[in-house]
Amino acid sequence: MADDLAGISLVLVERFAKASAGFVAAVDAAVAEAAQNPELAGTPAFRAWQAKALPVLQGQNASIQAAAARFHEGEVHSILALAEDKRGLAKDLDGFPLTFAGPERAADLELLETTVVMAAYQLCTAAGIP
Repeated sequence: MADDLAGISLVLVERFAKASAGFVAAVDAAVAEAAQNPELAGTPAFRAWQAKALPVLQGQNASIQAAAARFHEGEVHSILALAEDKRGLAKDLDGFPLTFAGPERAADLELLETTVVMAAYQLCTAAGIP
């Protein structure tokens, strides 16, 4: 990580934290909605999201929110480490198709996932993380 962290603004940190929270909330809502549809709820993709991907995303989001709060207190490295990791969110979710709740939801989730990745890249770029 770069030694000069002056380029890291609260706006970038909050954008990243908000993007993460929005994505996880949308996945949670999609899982809840799909659970009500027997056609979707019986699929392996849905079960994988419900049992594996969503709990992991919720834990990661909790870490991001806590790191964002610590950024307000002057602790920078935690949020940067998490942003560096989340640049690979799409790769991390390989094997978990976003279509688990139907094609309409998949488009929304893909956009939100991209928003997280872009916010993570912007934060890393400001910190000088290659």
